[in-house]
Amino acid sequence: MGPSRTIRSRSPVAGLQRAQLTFTQVLGQSVSAVAPSAVMVTLPALVLPAAGGATLGVFVLTALMMTAVGYCVAQFSTRMVAVSGLYSYTVKGLGPVPGIAAGWSLIVGYSAAAMASTLGAAAYLAALLSHLGVPTGKPLIAGLAVLVGGTTLILMIRGIRLSARISLAVELFAIVVAGAVLVIAFGGAVTGSHAPPKSTVEVPHSALGFALLLAITSYVGFESASTVAREAQRPFVTVTRAVRWTPLALGVLYAFAAGLQATGSIRTGIGATPIVLSLPDSASTLAGVLSIAMNLGITASWIACVIGSTTALSRILFAMGRERVLPDSLGSTHKRFRTPHIALSIAMPLIVAVPVGYLFIADSSRDVMVGLLAVSAHGYLGAYLLVCLATPAFLRRIGELTTTPLVVGLVTAATLIAIIVWAALTVASPVWIATAVYFVLLTAGLTAFLVRRRSVPDLAAHIGVFDETVAGDVFADYNPWQVRR
Repeated sequence: MGPSRTIRSRSPVAGLQRAQLTFTQVLGQSVSAVAPSAVMVTLPALVLPAAGGATLGVFVLTALMMTAVGYCVAQFSTRMVAVSGLYSYTVKGLGPVPGIAAGWSLIVGYSAAAMASTLGAAAYLAALLSHLGVPTGKPLIAGLAVLVGGTTLILMIRGIRLSARISLAVELFAIVVAGAVLVIAFGGAVTGSHAPPKSTVEVPHSALGFALLLAITSYVGFESASTVAREAQRPFVTVTRAVRWTPLALGVLYAFAAGLQATGSIRTGIGATPIVLSLPDSASTLAGVLSIAMNLGITASWIACVIGSTTALSRILFAMGRERVLPDSLGSTHKRFRTPHIALSIAMPLIVAVPVGYLFIADSSRDVMVGLLAVSAHGYLGAYLLVCLATPAFLRRIGELTTTPLVVGLVTAATLIAIIVWAALTVASPVWIATAVYFVLLTAGLTAFLVRRRSVPDLAAHIGVFDETVAGDVFADYNPWQVRR
């Protein structure tokens, strides 16, 4: 008991600024990491063939599931200020090895999401430039990816408040554009019909598992607010609100988009197809305008997702550097801007290089994005599964376990496992490739940790760092439930 009661003179995560972000900016971190506007106009069209008339119900159900995951995350965010989110939470609930599995899963999730978003932003920027007569191709997309990566890196190093403000503003703009385009397109302006025929596609029940898995991936990233807890004002309140309410807000947006796309189509030379797949093929002037507006909105959303995903990734790398799981240099912060600049500077070149290299050996940028997003989804779901299992274990350890978190944690974990297995066993698609890549990366991370632990005997005791009350806080009448400015 003695050592645990000792007040430190310096927080384990000192270097990152305290109390920088308002609730709106913390919420912006969650929203930007999800890229909801890009999801609104693309994912429902991908879920439709698998879910058919059940598409709307699929998005409602997954919203409730992710809300349950948010409930589990909130059990930790109301009790500790972590900079590595679900990684530290899982350590506190299940111990160091499962914690490392969760941390490495998040690294895979955030990295692959940032890679896909960088390439997505570059591809849609190239599409916009094509309207100005600029010839498109892989070299142009690669150059734009470097531009996106360099610009976002500068923003993130300059400070969390600046990058949070910009990503939130960009994402709000993108959501408005996407919503407006969907309303106009499916309101009959393109087809000339005010009552588009509803889809009557019959879907086998075996495809619903895949549809649920796809829909779940439209929410991943919402938990990233927990990675900026140290930098948030009143973190026990603001972070908790963000992770609790973001899935519900996203559910409303996705249900709106899915409802429109499930009942509407536009006419092109190849028949009636979903708006997001057919706008470039339409000869309609209005469709061309909508296509440009949609490309602009999706570009903005992908850029915001690069910022949100890389910000969360850098905080996990920072924490692992402080814990000595990874090289100590990753735990350094910029003397002026107080951001994990080394972690950001190492991560961003890889975030750009991997998708660009992948692009030149793949058939198209779409194939690269789908592959990266599939790997990313595995990383997120692995971390969600572990944090749901960690919730009752953590609460039992501190003597606060009640029936509700026990039931929610175990039922949500079991449901996630069931959906993952259902999708993997019933869909004739190369999903297993993403699964194999994820498990190879996860195994590599766990192996590296076990090797590292041999050279650092007390390594396990240092895993799961979080912001702790220090002597200066006590002398300044610091309240543990409200981080001071």
